[in-house]
Amino acid sequence: MSKDVFLALGTNVGSLMHNIENALLLLVKNVGKLVKTSKLYQTKPSYVENQPSFYNLVVKMTTTMRPNELLLCCKSIERQVGRNPTFRYGPRVIDVDILFYGGEIIRIDTEEGPLVIPHERIAERAFVLAPFCDVAPEYQHPFLHSSMQSLYDALKTEEASPRPILPIRKERPWQLGRKTYVMGILNVTPDSFSDGNEMEIDVIVHKVRAMEEEGIDIIDIGGESTRPGAIAISTEEELKRVVPVIRRIREFSQIPISIDTTKAQVALEAVQAGANAVNDVSAGLKDEQMLATVAVLRVPLILMHMRGTPESMSSSAMKQYDDVVVEVGTFLMERVQAAESAGVFGWNIIVDPGIGFAKDKALNLQILERIAELKASCNDLPLLVGPSRKGFLGTICGRPEPKTRAWGTAAACCAAIAGRADLIRVHDAQEMIDVAKVADAIWRSRDQEDW
Repeated sequence: MSKDVFLALGTNVGSLMHNIENALLLLVKNVGKLVKTSKLYQTKPSYVENQPSFYNLVVKMTTTMRPNELLLCCKSIERQVGRNPTFRYGPRVIDVDILFYGGEIIRIDTEEGPLVIPHERIAERAFVLAPFCDVAPEYQHPFLHSSMQSLYDALKTEEASPRPILPIRKERPWQLGRKTYVMGILNVTPDSFSDGNEMEIDVIVHKVRAMEEEGIDIIDIGGESTRPGAIAISTEEELKRVVPVIRRIREFSQIPISIDTTKAQVALEAVQAGANAVNDVSAGLKDEQMLATVAVLRVPLILMHMRGTPESMSSSAMKQYDDVVVEVGTFLMERVQAAESAGVFGWNIIVDPGIGFAKDKALNLQILERIAELKASCNDLPLLVGPSRKGFLGTICGRPEPKTRAWGTAAACCAAIAGRADLIRVHDAQEMIDVAKVADAIWRSRDQEDW
């Protein structure tokens, strides 16, 4: 009979993302089905403090293994990933602990030593409780008779909380919460609603260098316009537009790049050319291969809310909502579940409410006003907001020309940051970087210590 099991993984030696990913792939291969993964957390070392910070996460799986078999398998995986014996609580390449096994209380001797389930130190470990609450916050500890969320809430006042991280670059993930990350838009489309003309490679190179010098955190490259009324292009045409640009950028820069596409083949070839993430405005609905492709690529995936297509999303029928924030949040969590079911790791998922996509002025303003509520409804997953130069800002400010909407964009970005958005997607890089810095100084001042 299959059992639900919860496992905790941690690493602080070597290539940390490589260790985590390899261990998880081995667990999927040998233990059973992966049901859900938490966000990834950076945590200060406990017990023995003179060592590097850890990366920690919790996963839920189903398995037909007996408890002793599961322990032996976990220990074997630790050795396969590269763990060697060391002193207790010391540095390790990988640690795989069994937290719970089907709600049972277990105390047995095994070839690897005593096995005690539930794990004896769960209630004192923020680095376990924080990620566990991403996976199953209401799970009841079988003899402490408290939910995991209650245990974590009791502990949070006594020690620094673990920090969620986003591995846009695996060798140096972003710490979430300490600053707003700014995504610069680079459209390589002849029909872009704001750039308006085709750019040659040398012009693109100049623009990328300028954005990098200004301090942009990531560049979002799109080869197919998603403006209202835009006509779809072929996969071949989109590849011709974006892949040479990514390759050229990689000749002189390692700045993170996301590929803005709804096509799995474009995502695949863009990442192979050097992109670090995939930004899909259809949330994986336009191409049924997208989610599985990103799962294999093991890169972050942005899932955006929209209705219809660029050709149809401006119709009044597409803009009817009972409660736009609730409905957008529900849609996004459905797509998150679909992505996880396809094998996308939970820590690699970013959500985007789709400002301006099948939403009128009033709906866009409701979302910006209630960003914090939306983020909470999405289990505090990293949130991207992209209000840059959108039509509703032109309506409010009386600015029919998109390029004149920088001040309106700045106000919308401030609202997003006040609501705890993690990323803003913008055209006017230098100006919005300054906006983000000031907004962060106001709303994130207590979170800006870098570990």
